[in-house]
Amino acid sequence: MRLLIVAGFSLAALAVVPFVAFEGAAEEEAAATPEYVGSNACKKCHFTEHRYWKKTVKIDTLASLRPTTEADDKALFDKKVANELDPATDYSKDVKCLPCHTTGFGKKGGYPADGNADADMEKARGQVGCESCHGPGSQYVEYKKDEIAKDATAKFTFEGLAKFGLIQPDEAVCVTCHNDKVVTRGPEPFDFDKMKVLVHMKKKTKK
Repeated sequence: MRLLIVAGFSLAALAVVPFVAFEGAAEEEAAATPEYVGSNACKKCHFTEHRYWKKTVKIDTLASLRPTTEADDKALFDKKVANELDPATDYSKDVKCLPCHTTGFGKKGGYPADGNADADMEKARGQVGCESCHGPGSQYVEYKKDEIAKDATAKFTFEGLAKFGLIQPDEAVCVTCHNDKVVTRGPEPFDFDKMKVLVHMKKKTKK
């Protein structure tokens, strides 16, 4: 009887080992997944770009989903009507629209997948932020902070930061949202080369 009990215990113990190993691997994978941290995390090193971004329509892309009156924004009102959208309807919680109007929709640290965000989350992720184009920043932001703490003159390359999740925005990144399926798009096709220079355009100084 004792041998049977020991054998049974050994089998039970072996059965637990793979589960524990799998659980540990899952935790490591979760920890390795970059998290969205918000555009303010980019501000310290990219102040000029951040300041310009705040002046663009990307700062509040949820606004175009909210009810629109002809008096407030005739162009947007007309686009909604032309595409059979009700201008009086609030689409700011519509999960079909939110992936392109928020940052990190449904992902770790990003805008909630059910579309229900409190005021703080709307303010923090309710726009097309830096990470919408450059990827979730938790790892590369932390890496840069650590390296600068060691050496204030530390320099970084895209290739080096790509290891920590940085994405180099190209046309393929942009057209996931700027495509012919966007119901409120303008009449002109998306021109990547023309539009990319407007994202971080720096104001020219007077001579």
